Amino acid sequence: MEDHELTEEERDQMLDQAFKKMNIKRRHLSRQELEKEIINYLSKKKPCSLATCGMDGVPRISVVDYINEGLTIYIFSEGGEKFKNIKENNKVAIGMGTGSKAAKTRGVNIWGIAEVFTKDTPEFAHGMKLFSPILKDMQQAIGGAPIEVPKGMRMIRVTPTKMVYCHNSKGISNAHWKAE
Repeated sequence: MEDHELTEEERDQMLDQAFKKMNIKRRHLSRQELEKEIINYLSKKKPCSLATCGMDGVPRISVVDYINEGLTIYIFSEGGEKFKNIKENNKVAIGMGTGSKAAKTRGVNIWGIAEVFTKDTPEFAHGMKLFSPILKDMQQAIGGAPIEVPKGMRMIRVTPTKMVYCHNSKGISNAHWKAE
């Protein structure tokens, strides 16, 4: 059996046919509309999967919470193999998705550049401000006691270079975004 990779044109034709069968009008968004859709989805604050790969070529994936500021993703983490990998190779990928039926699927795949910031940097302080609602919830959950940031905590900032988004119930699929 011949192995055939779909071209973008073939993929678009296949998606057009699938949406037609589901009685959903396919939409092609402008850059501005796509960015608005992605930001709306990111604001749902579902956990995401952060994929890294170090010099050894072994991929690592971590399910993490995040905060977004526009299209930029911030991840607050205590450590792990992901930091070694990012130090060796700052190219990362993030995946998040919801829905278990084709017509309900919504998600985004993000490729980007990761930077790691420690407690003594302005970028870490900025990320902490973004995380303050989550930290306040944690504080309330533990009875109101102040939350101390443990030694070694770091902030990862992912700046997207490319994204692919879908929101099938709105007729949006395989919508590509690239950094300018």
